[in-house]
Amino acid sequence: MSAFGSLSRRALVYFTTAFVAMGVVVVALQRSRSDLDTSVAADCVKRGTDTEQTRCLKRYSHDAARSGKTRAALHTLTKFVRTGMLDDCHHLAHDLGHAEFEIQGNFISAIRAGDASCLKGYYHGVVTAAVHHAASMGRLDVAKMCTALDGDDAAYDGCVHGLGHGLMSLFEDMTRARQACASLSGAAVGRCIDGLFMENAMRYIDLSEEDYRRSAPRACDRPTLPKAEVDLCNMEIGEIAMFHYRHDLPAALELCRAIEDRSASGACEQGARQELKTWERGRQEGRRQS
Repeated sequence: MSAFGSLSRRALVYFTTAFVAMGVVVVALQRSRSDLDTSVAADCVKRGTDTEQTRCLKRYSHDAARSGKTRAALHTLTKFVRTGMLDDCHHLAHDLGHAEFEIQGNFISAIRAGDASCLKGYYHGVVTAAVHHAASMGRLDVAKMCTALDGDDAAYDGCVHGLGHGLMSLFEDMTRARQACASLSGAAVGRCIDGLFMENAMRYIDLSEEDYRRSAPRACDRPTLPKAEVDLCNMEIGEIAMFHYRHDLPAALELCRAIEDRSASGACEQGARQELKTWERGRQEGRRQS
């Protein structure tokens, strides 16, 4: 007879529960005691291009999530932006959000592990990963996905915008993603659509310079959209071009002028200029808070 053979069912359940609880405690202690090496992140942000930075920081993002230090990692990135070591951290915060959801496997827990730093990029990354996971399980319910965050304005806004990112990366089709956004209500629909247009433009951000210049200006060519939304789509090309060129406005405007349609090109330029204002305002506020 095994050592557990003489135990009653109640005792066996008790000991099993105790062992599981001990395991949870051990994991929690490991997460809380692990130190996050910020020098790794500092080395990564010195890389020459955004693509190199992103690849280098992937391990750092997973280490942060595994050690329960995601919020600290976000604050490290914002510090790098504030001190001028890093141009922007929005795209990198997406990756932190992806990593946290992979580790947590729970949408709300992953959301609560971070914050609205880096223009809510972390929230967008969590939601994108959660959308893909829910779809793979056949459980994607766009209309209900963000309802648990209603009342937390920053997290809810980050969630519905992140839905657009997630739906676009899932379907790789603006029409399908837009239809899914329409299952939301009120202002959330517009924020979701903003997210899908942003994701549509971000799809090209890690391409080589030659491929980026060839592909990004045509990001909004295919779908049939209402005129106002065509403008929004092209504005996002300009906004993301500013991230790609590290907020070098002349470089972004040159990309926008490669769009053949003059109206679309103008919308792209408008998006680039608006992003420059947002970026400059954010850096000024960051310096005042430091």
